[in-house]
Amino acid sequence: MTKISRWFIKMGMVYFLLGMFLSFVSELPFLRTGSLLLPVYWHMLVMGWITQVIIGVSIWMFPRKRHDQSKKESRLAWFCFWTLNTGLVLRFLSEPFLPLFQGDLVITITVIFSSALQVLAVIFYVAEIWPRVQPKKKRKRETV
Repeated sequence: MTKISRWFIKMGMVYFLLGMFLSFVSELPFLRTGSLLLPVYWHMLVMGWITQVIIGVSIWMFPRKRHDQSKKESRLAWFCFWTLNTGLVLRFLSEPFLPLFQGDLVITITVIFSSALQVLAVIFYVAEIWPRVQPKKKRKRETV
């Protein structure tokens, strides 16, 4: 398993644990933070856990073309990792405050920037994985 795959999968597990903890905390009746933390909880589970595990496993399971295997790790995969996680952390820090400070420019820009980073991460991922997805016949010809 490649190093980048391990990083994606491990970060996915971290977000899974954080998401479950946040789910527990948001249900505590004396905190009354459920509605504020709900979007953060869903982002932790969907983008943080599920998406990162899928990306990590797919990078691991879909081999690179033979002439690309001399490079140890792809820069696109690392750019995907860092932009996705930076976007997620910015989102976790800003999104709960969106309803509380409606119209606050800093929070609004931070949420938009975090979303842009996540979209950029998806573009990096697609650019990384697209050449790896090949028909079986073509893959056999390249390995021979």
